[in-house]
Amino acid sequence: MVPPAFEDAGKQAGIAVWRIENFEPVAYPKKDYGKFHTGDSYIVLNTVERKGTYNWDIHFWLGKETSQDEAGAAAILSVELDDHLGGSPVQHREVQDHESQLFLSYFRAGVRYLPGGVASGFHHVDPDAVEKRLFQVKGKRNIRVRQVDVNISSMNKGDCFILDAGKTIYVYMGATSKRTEKLKAISAANQIRDQDHAGRAKVIVIDEYSNDVEVIKFFEELGSGSPTEVPDEDEGGDDVNFEKTQEAVVTLYRVSDAGGEMVVEKVGEKPLHQDMLQSNDCFILDTVTSGIYVWIGRRCTKDEKVEAMKRAQSFLSTNNYPVWTKVQRIVEGGEPSTFKQYFSGWREAGDQIGLGRIYTVEQIAASMPEPDFDPSSLHAEKIRLLAKNAGRAFGFMPDDGSGKVEVYRIEDFELVPIDPATYGMFFGGDSYVIKYTYEKDRRESYIIYFWQGKDSSQDERAASAIHAVRLDDEVGGKAVQVRVTQGNEPRHFLRIFKGKMIIFMGGKASGFKNLRDHDTYDTDGTRLFQVRGTCPDDVRAVQVPEVASSLQSDDVFVLEIPGKTFVWLGKLSNDEEKEFGAHASALVSPDVTVTTINEGDEPDEFWGALGGKGDYLSEFDAQGIPLLGPRLFHCRITITGRFRVEEIPHYKQEDLDEDDIMVLDSGDEIYVWVGSRSTQEEKEKSLKMAETYLKTDPSDRRRDRSVIITVKQGEEPVSFTALFPDWDPTMWESLVSYEDVKNQLAEFNSTIED
Repeated sequence: MVPPAFEDAGKQAGIAVWRIENFEPVAYPKKDYGKFHTGDSYIVLNTVERKGTYNWDIHFWLGKETSQDEAGAAAILSVELDDHLGGSPVQHREVQDHESQLFLSYFRAGVRYLPGGVASGFHHVDPDAVEKRLFQVKGKRNIRVRQVDVNISSMNKGDCFILDAGKTIYVYMGATSKRTEKLKAISAANQIRDQDHAGRAKVIVIDEYSNDVEVIKFFEELGSGSPTEVPDEDEGGDDVNFEKTQEAVVTLYRVSDAGGEMVVEKVGEKPLHQDMLQSNDCFILDTVTSGIYVWIGRRCTKDEKVEAMKRAQSFLSTNNYPVWTKVQRIVEGGEPSTFKQYFSGWREAGDQIGLGRIYTVEQIAASMPEPDFDPSSLHAEKIRLLAKNAGRAFGFMPDDGSGKVEVYRIEDFELVPIDPATYGMFFGGDSYVIKYTYEKDRRESYIIYFWQGKDSSQDERAASAIHAVRLDDEVGGKAVQVRVTQGNEPRHFLRIFKGKMIIFMGGKASGFKNLRDHDTYDTDGTRLFQVRGTCPDDVRAVQVPEVASSLQSDDVFVLEIPGKTFVWLGKLSNDEEKEFGAHASALVSPDVTVTTINEGDEPDEFWGALGGKGDYLSEFDAQGIPLLGPRLFHCRITITGRFRVEEIPHYKQEDLDEDDIMVLDSGDEIYVWVGSRSTQEEKEKSLKMAETYLKTDPSDRRRDRSVIITVKQGEEPVSFTALFPDWDPTMWESLVSYEDVKNQLAEFNSTIED
């Protein structure tokens, strides 16, 4: 029988909180939401309504001083609430100080920890009581407010602190704290005023603009110290305390009683595949560094469900994981992106087209530069052509590619202009920088591509990135910077060369110069090119080793031998690709007789030029990274030099933090958003941040194959803004300033009697 407190649970959007009292759930007063006693356990239900249906997340929160019995009751009651809601909610285990970002996001003014618990009689706070309390405000986005000793030694210059002195609440802003942190601290102080003092306390901000009287009064109330005695920021510890020091071996286990007894067996390690998950069983995914997932199949037994959760909990002790390691229970069909990312080529039932992420027909149409493009033309064969040949960063198409192009090659670590007659010709042993200028909203806009050949040196690649930043600075920092690696060119990049793009093997250091200098880059007169494209404007030819294993049945190839050129048509290539082959042959072998041959009809002369017959890929492999929706991550460098990444659930434009660097992962391209208030060090290291983020990506995506697009606050392209539920281009100008918030506090304080 469901506890009476749960009878109406989950019927309205929003959060509901229960505290465990005498092993029963008791509704928590809404005015106290966000306050958690360290000696208690709680259950938090978040209900989201989407198109008339409800989705739920159940969190059971365990204070660090809660009893084992209360913690167990919270877990059991969470299961009962789950069953009451039909077994579809996602369950999360939360531990004090290590809550998930999703949990923290429910409490806009932050989560505040208070000592004691229900057994200690902590039920009511006298608003007139004067018991000084000092709180440390940790975090930038979703904050935690923890009580610390009322002493100067508890403080540091990097964080914000709240001193509750009864009728006056002081907010001390650390000298190196940022705007966002200060605003969050004020919000937390307001909540303390309203929750603990019935709104009858003044909130005084202590910062670099405060007068001497206010500063002296603060330290008098604190009972120790002075401004010069506040410890440096590195005394405050890192906002994230757990270091990922272990080698993460992602492992999948099956929990099944199909054989008559309960068996837990290892299924496999990364790389994992979606078809390993079977509906008639339960599975445990142990990610080591990102928690444990319990996957519930639709047709599993009740005993399997129970055993899966028990075994997942036991992993904490058997594997020596921290007690706060996340344990999350999910059901088949309701898997979050954080789970799906561990499986190669995850596919959903529904309308998807396999372009690296989920696209609607409207999105595809918007990304096509042809004004007469008909979305209904996206039949299965067209979709296949797009998935294979369209180029990377499918959604990034700021214009039709008709703007001004300037191409430079890295030579001796400097930029050397390329002859416009050879635009579109690249060498795999070199790196290039391309400045593209076009008109947007009646003003000049810029994209700076830095193209890195697969055989170019690390120094040349680094130089290309440095020069891209320099060119960006020359146009006032308004350019979109795009890192491009050979073979992973964005569609827009392909378009600006109008179907005349050729990538040759070799590089400048080898003496290679241009298309017709045959003697400088070819010794036997034989060259093989792979041809790809979706329309005449994005066709490109890439030189590959002249051996049979380079061929693929799904593509078209151009083989040039002395005095003759073959166009080889793979048996799986379509009519459009065959047409592109003819176009490419004229480009790479002008004024040479062309012979078209079909796969299987090759003359001996053809195989002789490739060193004889051999095996090659006979089909196109569309498998790759999972098809995930876009995800936003907050990236930063800590005071100790560590790199931190936190995902922002259910993100929106307001989550973009002006103080920092954000990474928006569309599942295809990677956008690096640079906040206007981020530090110079963060701006300089933004590209490095994206590369580091890719290193930590648990999916099968290769770091060197992802297109990284760097955008600045206020200069976001449509392909970026389209990934947000709503986008207001004027939002940055309308943000409430720190000074405005302080003025609002002063007005409120004037209404309170001394």
